[in-house]
Amino acid sequence: MTLHIDHVSLPVLAVGLLVGYAVHQHTRAVAGAAAGAAAKGDLVGAIGAAAAVITALFLLFGGGGSAAAESDSRPTGHALASHQVRAVRPE
Repeated sequence: MTLHIDHVSLPVLAVGLLVGYAVHQHTRAVAGAAAGAAAKGDLVGAIGAAAAVITALFLLFGGGGSAAAESDSRPTGHALASHQVRAVRPE
């Protein structure tokens, strides 16, 4: 199985992972200074930060938006069947 990654997706993923790593290291350093030598970083916060950055960058750069809009499956010029019209309100 081959997985194709867009030219925009790979840098966005890399930036998100780097931000997540930086958040984890930062929380580890802060917790280490307060609690002693054996401190753990905030893994959930790092994953959340990475997910937020990846989502924001995909929205900004339009990652995955290469799919064309689908056309209407109904042929033109044909009226809707009665079972397709639901609760038509009279005016």
